[in-house]
Amino acid sequence: MSRCALVTGASGQDGSYLVEFLLARNYQVHAQSRRADTASSSQDRNLHWHAIDICDFDALHALIAEIQPDEIYNLASISRPSDSWQNPHETAKVNALIPQQICETVLKLRSQCRIFQSTSSEIFGSSAISPQDEQTPCRPQSPYGIAKLYAHFIIGAFRKNYGLHASSGIMFNHESPRRPLPYVSQKIAYAAAAASIGLRETSEKDERGEPLLKDGKVTLGNIDIRRDFGFAGDFVAAMHEMLQGDTADDYVIGTGQSNSIRSFCEIAFRHVGRDWTDHVVFDRSLFRAIDNDTVADSSKIAAKIGWRAKTSFADLVTMMVDHQVKRLAAAKSKS
Repeated sequence: MSRCALVTGASGQDGSYLVEFLLARNYQVHAQSRRADTASSSQDRNLHWHAIDICDFDALHALIAEIQPDEIYNLASISRPSDSWQNPHETAKVNALIPQQICETVLKLRSQCRIFQSTSSEIFGSSAISPQDEQTPCRPQSPYGIAKLYAHFIIGAFRKNYGLHASSGIMFNHESPRRPLPYVSQKIAYAAAAASIGLRETSEKDERGEPLLKDGKVTLGNIDIRRDFGFAGDFVAAMHEMLQGDTADDYVIGTGQSNSIRSFCEIAFRHVGRDWTDHVVFDRSLFRAIDNDTVADSSKIAAKIGWRAKTSFADLVTMMVDHQVKRLAAAKSKS
């Protein structure tokens, strides 16, 4: 008999990859989002979309009661630390209280259900220790990081006090062709693709409300900041593996490799035969007040579960650029 999984936040980058991953393993997948993806549901009889507001605790309780999942992957989140300052109340509710509600509901209705909670390296905040592992001190500096730390701790508390099979994945940066444009990785990939087909200005806007590509140039902040960039498609495999063992635990998920935004630019524009310095300008207002150059120590998940990132940084960048080239070329041909 196939297993049943509930994926919250299923329309996001991670959710979309995870849904595909689980369907390929013959799961019955129940996908939650604010709007149902009826097109994909019609293509796979094992996929069931539920358009509910994740903040409606009664609706969430009813959904879990109805489908009786074997596994829950909570990926619902206010996903950008910078956005969390604009709405800290909503961030606290989505990123902190929903994980608690899931634990409470599972405890009442289906205690054998296994839970994966998506947390973030942002819980480490201003901790400059690098590489960072499960024992790194947590000093979050944004509503996003603080709420994710609450989720991380509440998962551990329910695991310890009630024996729930509940695990937290402390995920470092993970990108993909499905990353929304406001993220710097996708901004760069999009700009390189647009420049490669001769565009000088685009209708797509950046976080300042300006054309993402203007006079053939993209505006970035601090390009010397380094990140541990992984591929979201690799990370969902780690989520799944964390729920397959007998013992629940918390794991740092990352590549352990440090690469700068500058390197991302160099690879992206070189891939389309351009010099990045001809297409990048800077705006100090886009610099983060706090921005640490840290990488993941994923030795624990490698040793206990056998998971390691498979996709190289260069392959990730070129994958994202190629996707944008195809998308923009198709749009141009229709215009």
